Amino acid sequence: MPRLRLIATSDLHAHARPWDYLADRPDPRHGLVAAGAAIAAARAEAEAAGAAVLLVDNGDLLQGAALGDLVGASGLAPGETHPMIAGLAALGCDAATPGNHEFNYGLPFMEAAYGGAPFPTVCANVARRDGSPLFPPFVLLERTVPGLPRALRIGVTGVLPPQILMWDKALLGDALAVEDMVDALARAVPAMRAAGADLVVVLCHSGIAEGPREGGEENAALFVAQDVPGIDAIVCGHLHRVFPGGRDFAHIPEVDATRGRLAGVPAVMPGFYGSHLGIVDLDLVAEDEAGGGMRVVEAVCEARPVPPLPDPPPPAAATILRLTADVHDRTLAHARRPVGETKQPIDTYFTMLGDDGDLALLCAAQAAFVRRAVAGTALAELPLLAAAAPFLAGGRNGPRGYTDIARGPLAMRDLAALYPYPNAVCAVRVTGAEIVLWLERAAGLFATIDPRARGPQLLVDPRFPSYHFDMIQGLAYTIDPTVPARFDREGDLVDSGATRIRDLAFAGRPVHDDDVFLLATNTYRAGGGGRFCGGRLESVFTSTTLVREALREHVRARAVENGPLTLDDRLSWRLADLPEGVEALYATGPGARGREPADLRLDERGLDAEGFRLYRYRGRR
Repeated sequence: MPRLRLIATSDLHAHARPWDYLADRPDPRHGLVAAGAAIAAARAEAEAAGAAVLLVDNGDLLQGAALGDLVGASGLAPGETHPMIAGLAALGCDAATPGNHEFNYGLPFMEAAYGGAPFPTVCANVARRDGSPLFPPFVLLERTVPGLPRALRIGVTGVLPPQILMWDKALLGDALAVEDMVDALARAVPAMRAAGADLVVVLCHSGIAEGPREGGEENAALFVAQDVPGIDAIVCGHLHRVFPGGRDFAHIPEVDATRGRLAGVPAVMPGFYGSHLGIVDLDLVAEDEAGGGMRVVEAVCEARPVPPLPDPPPPAAATILRLTADVHDRTLAHARRPVGETKQPIDTYFTMLGDDGDLALLCAAQAAFVRRAVAGTALAELPLLAAAAPFLAGGRNGPRGYTDIARGPLAMRDLAALYPYPNAVCAVRVTGAEIVLWLERAAGLFATIDPRARGPQLLVDPRFPSYHFDMIQGLAYTIDPTVPARFDREGDLVDSGATRIRDLAFAGRPVHDDDVFLLATNTYRAGGGGRFCGGRLESVFTSTTLVREALREHVRARAVENGPLTLDDRLSWRLADLPEGVEALYATGPGARGREPADLRLDERGLDAEGFRLYRYRGRR
């Protein structure tokens, strides 16, 4: 039977080569090189069976690794091709759509990067303020499919989260307008059909979430499938998860996590960093001998794991290695630049329990930068706080996804491990009431502990992104996980009466709702990222200095004053003591053994099936 194979990548995040720049060691599991070898194999497999092939990328391509940061900071010379674009082109990519992180280095850089692509880039829901499209809303591609009477016309379109206007507000200003994904596709899909598309493929840089739909959702792939007729396949992404397979989405009505269907529409989500390929095999039939109409009669969806890169690498992988050799060498040189020294290991293994010297360091760096910047202004009269979250702290990043910096010299790669995103330092004016909302949002990280239960209970919700666990320097407070969370992991209000934050105080006195503070944070958070305080924050100071650069300057200043870093500083929050007999289990990385903080009562319980090291948490000593 005539067949078209759709091969999709998503959320590669500038992982071009099989190298972990944060750990400074080879990593054959992830990256475009390993994915490229798997793509070549999947293409050959399909072509040997007489199928045509379409290769697409679903966004978040340019940012997320040190290599992407180096290129994003230095920019592209006239005629220079971004290494990730060059790699995809070498693999025969047919079309792409941008993701939300494509905007992290500003609009001119993104346009230059995709402008150098030999394949079309499409996006249906982003336009310039004058109404002109940033990218074409769709493209029609033709493929000769053995067994069909004429060339197959495939319409490819893409969409991304409207929240880019909040997340990168400091860079984008009012240059763009972004439409709801469903509304945009409701126009684009009929337009593709009217232009002659036999099939429609949607590159949806968005995740899968439950309804009801309200409009403007960040994760709208299911709503696209439900509300926009005429789609033959959807490539999802953004959430860094795998579909079909697993348990992440199996509980959602109209989601078939076994066959890969969203409201009956074939769909895939290919993990992240090149961990998987999304593969959709579409069996086709022509309505008549002249090929007047063609339709899909069967679809098989697969999230195919990418195997480790073989040695020697196959030709497709070797080509990408050659194309990225120079930028790899430059990235290594930058990542290895010395910036200081630490007397103690810096890790995030127990950050969620209050062993938060890493967060205290980030907070201190942001606060020091803001204090200097606002000196002599009215803002300097406000009490200064600082917020920070652990970025690499397990959960969806897996048991290897922790910051783990050895005692001794510090390099730029170590600072990137503490703060991997290209966000800039800024400050917001907040009231005491908003501080409570901020902390309640962060406290959703903890699962609700039943004090009456006597079986094991996970203390931390593994689905909650660690980068939304904001802790605030300058305040004292207690988090009680036996109380239900006020906000869920998406930031939605689920229990307006829930109060996990207790004993909130500043300078030894209770914080009142009408108290006013200056809070040092980052541009992602100030722009609404994470929906803290409903995403409505009053920015009063912004800068173009990256948090990582402020951290570097802080580490250097500390070295001049005091020598190598110590992590003696801690934030002044704690978990409430749990009732006697409660077995609360804390999952952390396997490297946590030997790093257990002396002030925590912990009983090790070994490794779980996923490779996390489990501890029973019994409170502070």
